[in-house]
Amino acid sequence: MFRHLLMLLFWVGIVGTAQAQDLQPVLQAHADEIAKPSRSSVSVALDDLVASGAPQVSAFLERWQDKGVWQRDADGVFFFGTETGDRLALRDIDTDAESTAPASGFSQLKPNGGVRRLIGTALVQFQLTDPDLARRQSAVDSIARRPEADQLAPLRASIEAETDAALKARKIQLTNFLSASFGDTAADRIAAITSMASDTSIEARAVMNQILSTKTATPSETPTGNVARVLTPGEDISPDAAYAQLVAADLAPAPVPPGAIRDALAANVVNGRVGGIPTARLNTDAARATAYAALAAAGTVPPLVTARDQQDAIAGMTFYEVYDEPDSAVTDAARATLDSIETRVAAAQTVDLTLDALSLASIYFLAAIGLAITFGVMGVINMAHGEFIMMGAYTGYVVQLFVPDYTLSIIIALPLAFAVTFAAGVVMERLVIRHLYHRPLETLLATFGISIALQQLAKNIFGTQARPLTSPAWLDGAWVISDVIQISYIRIAIFVLALLFLGLIL
Repeated sequence: MFRHLLMLLFWVGIVGTAQAQDLQPVLQAHADEIAKPSRSSVSVALDDLVASGAPQVSAFLERWQDKGVWQRDADGVFFFGTETGDRLALRDIDTDAESTAPASGFSQLKPNGGVRRLIGTALVQFQLTDPDLARRQSAVDSIARRPEADQLAPLRASIEAETDAALKARKIQLTNFLSASFGDTAADRIAAITSMASDTSIEARAVMNQILSTKTATPSETPTGNVARVLTPGEDISPDAAYAQLVAADLAPAPVPPGAIRDALAANVVNGRVGGIPTARLNTDAARATAYAALAAAGTVPPLVTARDQQDAIAGMTFYEVYDEPDSAVTDAARATLDSIETRVAAAQTVDLTLDALSLASIYFLAAIGLAITFGVMGVINMAHGEFIMMGAYTGYVVQLFVPDYTLSIIIALPLAFAVTFAAGVVMERLVIRHLYHRPLETLLATFGISIALQQLAKNIFGTQARPLTSPAWLDGAWVISDVIQISYIRIAIFVLALLFLGLIL
């Protein structure tokens, strides 16, 4: 008897667990919100789906987001479906049982773009712990593109179990970004902001700038709120713009435009006079202003706002900007962090520019050493030296036409380019230069003519369009030191080559 009771309890437990893991009952409880979702109503359904803990939730959200869920019209049951002609290939959401049915008896769920974004936000927390690294990476990228407050908790929870070191570092970085913007308390936000002081990434700077975003406040005698800066009329803001703020806030009357003045005067002409002034005398701005002032004094037209009136109105008000973030402690921390980041970025940019300068200098050095040797040894100014460099480059291009392996082609092209340019140099020396020694001006003119001839010869053979000389795959990419400092591998190779030739020359 006791054994049978244990067996009964065991099977009840299994059935209860299976029922607890079924997703269809949760879907039916929110059938209307799922079948015809809107941004305002779907959040409750999504929260209950996530809270159910059913393992099918992730797959359902993915298929729902991709419009791969169908509802049977007869009883409202949901299925995964693929349309093939006039029939549907169906799969049960809980059991994975496959079947087919006419498409006419089902309705496809087609959530709009706003709802799909909400579904994606709910889906991210499942993908953050997915066994597939690519799916976890995709979830992290999705958070980086559209950070939201409700992503902070699942992202933080997924860090400890993350096995990939690079992705774990990225999760920690994103957690800091989200904590800085959406932390529960000001202390949490300030701690996250402070921890980013050495992060020179564009994302970190974007987070700080978002926290430090400002808006123009309504002018007042005493600034209120989290003041970002006070605007001085004539320096930070033009007097006209300052007065326009007063008008927009109903703190000052709007200036009367010249056109309105003329229209008002024309509408109030009585016996050839306006405001006691004959119309014949209204040929200057001063006369028209006087006539308009007389009409305003009589209450016929709105009063004229003079430049002095505008100055007096501006003088009595403070114009300022306030942070969108109301907590001054948070903005103070963000400002200090952004200043630290910008200092580091400036130093890194200096290093990056120095590396670029060294790289460019090495290219010029390689081009210049030939000129230096020629002039130093032979006393010849070779104006065709650039064309000899071109000749070597085209040698590499021709080699790549016959040897598609870029690594092998460059191994062949390097010595061959030396041989080709050496042979061309010997020919030029034997035919031209040897007859012009000790006459530098004539060698300059002769080699200049040779350079023009070589340029035209290259155009005739290869055309005027640029030809590709592709570097090997192992020279692709760049050595990335930080978000600011990086240098391409091919420039590093050129720099090393320049050092090698410098050593050989010495």
